[in-house]
Amino acid sequence: MAKARNILLVVDPASTEQPAVARGVAVARSLGLGLELLACAHEGHPTALPRSIDPRKARRAVLCSQLEKLRSLAQGCTGIEVTTKAVWDRPLHEAIIRETLRSEPRLVMKDSRFHSAISRALITNTDWHLIRDCPAPLWLVRGPAWSGQPRLAAFVDPHHEHDKPADLDHRILTEATTLARELDGEVHAVHCHESEALPADFCVPCAGPEALALYSGSRSEHEGRLHKLATAHGIPPPRTHLRRGPPAGMIPAVTRELDVQLAVMGAVARSRLAQAFIGSTTEHVLDQLSCDVLVIKPAHFDSAVTYRAQAADFMEMHEPASH
Repeated sequence: MAKARNILLVVDPASTEQPAVARGVAVARSLGLGLELLACAHEGHPTALPRSIDPRKARRAVLCSQLEKLRSLAQGCTGIEVTTKAVWDRPLHEAIIRETLRSEPRLVMKDSRFHSAISRALITNTDWHLIRDCPAPLWLVRGPAWSGQPRLAAFVDPHHEHDKPADLDHRILTEATTLARELDGEVHAVHCHESEALPADFCVPCAGPEALALYSGSRSEHEGRLHKLATAHGIPPPRTHLRRGPPAGMIPAVTRELDVQLAVMGAVARSRLAQAFIGSTTEHVLDQLSCDVLVIKPAHFDSAVTYRAQAADFMEMHEPASH
């Protein structure tokens, strides 16, 4: 399978539901891509085995079992090229990223865990690590099955108020418009901003002349930058949206207002220390979204994860492509 011509789809063989597989098959067909089904094992398995059991044979048995489950899923992926792979590696997010580095997929897709008790998808630690370190566009499947043409919302920051690299907005819009075209959907450009010149509780009807002038000037500047950016990517004014307020609160509201199926957002790399204390806007809003999320990295992003497996007992098994 040629590089950048496949989708890497992470499967949890223990799960009874696989919404990411259905979404991945549909997207792969629309984009003319192949699909690699990946299962990762290591954590949660006993490391202490009786002396009579060969550890390598035990690992192989686990991976064979994983491959069998992947093979069963692959049978339903008709009309596209499908490969299956099972790896014994840890931790999970690094195993996924290492396979991403090896196969260089067009997209990485993964279910975002569903918690029935509160009826919403929850971001896991693995998802957080992937958001920060996965070098390929990361598609987290969180919403229900799509019916009809999907609506995509590209969340941009023309003022770069949140320290995003200058090219990231263009990468977000390029990815969103390309996917919208290939999926026969439509894309909207959205900018949620906070103006430092105005208080958070600013109210237009009760504002004085000076405050109104500040508000008007700030809005005009943001609108101008947003429309210029959207126009460069062929998005007409009716599908550009400016919202004033904290992005972490406004983004979920906009996805509901526009009935968005896929939110396209950017994530920037931070220092290891900063990651321990400061989450990006993307991380803050994800648990509030009920739609799928596609996370885009800046150009020339270097993942902190390397090809070298951390697990000394690393093992992989795979099967050739099927149609």
